[in-house]
Amino acid sequence: MKTLLLICTFLFPLASFASDKMDMACVTEFPTTSFVVREFGGTVVVEVFHHNGTGYMPIFDGLATPNDIATLAARAQTLSSLPTVQRYEWPREKCEIQDDMIESCFGLTDAQEMNGHKVKAWAFSSALVMEKSFAGKFNSRKVVLDIDVDGKSFSVPMKYAENECSPYLQMRSTTLKALSTKGSF
Repeated sequence: MKTLLLICTFLFPLASFASDKMDMACVTEFPTTSFVVREFGGTVVVEVFHHNGTGYMPIFDGLATPNDIATLAARAQTLSSLPTVQRYEWPREKCEIQDDMIESCFGLTDAQEMNGHKVKAWAFSSALVMEKSFAGKFNSRKVVLDIDVDGKSFSVPMKYAENECSPYLQMRSTTLKALSTKGSF
């Protein structure tokens, strides 16, 4: 936890306490990929931070076979050429909250030029994942960003321990600025 606090300092913004407001931050203990969702007026902003570079970003969720290696390599090549910090915006009316930190936004965002690619997001969603096994019951959070890069669809899925996500935490603006100037578009 100390590592997280040193790398990413959080605040409790008073505005986040509104139950219908889309504010959420998910960050792993040793930061890899973080999602920060903030609502400003009529806009929902989803920011994605690949703290160790895009070579470490999640690019797949599910079953993979040896025959999928070439497809995964092509996906990795495209996604790893994107900036380490990405920002997407949806009008609030295209987003909904189903439950505590179960949020979604659907619809194409404005196209952005990112490192020579034309990028649009078309969906963002978060979910509560419940697993039960011989070891016990475990809850986690899954956050997925679906994007279109040069006309091809990709997903950026990330799974977090339940305590790594909070509706009340956001990165400080100084941390956001530092990340944005380090490898952004």
